[in-house]
Amino acid sequence: MAVYWLLAGPLIGYGYVVQYGWRVGLPTILYTIVLDTAAVYVLVFVILRQLISGRHLLGGLLAFFAFFVGSGLLYFFGYNALLNNEFGHFSFLRMIWAVMQHGRSYGVLGVLMLGKSYFDAQHRLLRVQKAQAESELKTLRAQIDPHFLFNNLNILYALIQQDREEASHFLSCFSSLYRYLIRHRDVDLVPLEEELRFADEYIYLLRHRFGQAYDFQTTLHAPQAELHTRLVVPGTLQVLIENVIKHNRGGDDVPLLVTLDVHPAALTVRNRVAPKRTAVDSTGTGLRNLRERYRLLADEELQVQRDEFFTVTAPLLPAQPAALIAS
Repeated sequence: MAVYWLLAGPLIGYGYVVQYGWRVGLPTILYTIVLDTAAVYVLVFVILRQLISGRHLLGGLLAFFAFFVGSGLLYFFGYNALLNNEFGHFSFLRMIWAVMQHGRSYGVLGVLMLGKSYFDAQHRLLRVQKAQAESELKTLRAQIDPHFLFNNLNILYALIQQDREEASHFLSCFSSLYRYLIRHRDVDLVPLEEELRFADEYIYLLRHRFGQAYDFQTTLHAPQAELHTRLVVPGTLQVLIENVIKHNRGGDDVPLLVTLDVHPAALTVRNRVAPKRTAVDSTGTGLRNLRERYRLLADEELQVQRDEFFTVTAPLLPAQPAALIAS
């Protein structure tokens, strides 16, 4: 608006100064600037907002009529006083003409103010969406709580009685795994390399619990150097592996094969569907929460396919600055 008046003010004021001199021209242009700006502000931010909302439609129409009459009177009598009664005696047509003289300023100022109103609304919307996303993420993180603690403590207790050396190694993996979960509890994304290391320790614990019933095979289809430059939601593999164990049966004679395939742009966990003989009570919270976290953090979706095999593909995100990884 300041730029508009810096450009338009001298052009409009030049005509007044040439015709009426500085003593009349300068107050007239100042009156024009103040009145046009105030009139368009009221029109855009008060009356138009009421009309668009639809809550006070009749009040908005009445306000628009009052605005038109009020601004017309201010233009007619204000300029008449400044320009030595040039408009003559008052009439409705002369009042309309006085308003129409400022149609160009109305148009430009209206566009500027509507643009400001639009960008302010977009800014507020983005702030609300960001706050909502952060709130949802905190809620989702709170729900991802490792519930295998007591099972592994029982296994550790049994190992201490049978094989202290193995118990020591089990405890080391268990503490490392739990440390990972706690350290990354409030982190949005972690390098894939760390997530795969975590998965190895998690699978080690599962083998102590289930023996050879499940066979986990990890295959890298991406260069080793890229594992640190790709990011995933922490705990992704825990949720996906836990989902396999929870819903599918395995056996020592015929282990259930679970494949983890790492590609440059995605991570896939796949297993043959082998439902447990006893129905599993499940709300699907883990997979649903994981899906929501990817959607909120990266606007990416987990790809889930179920036929003879159950396949979940999680996107790998490009590396970001550390400030963007930690929340």
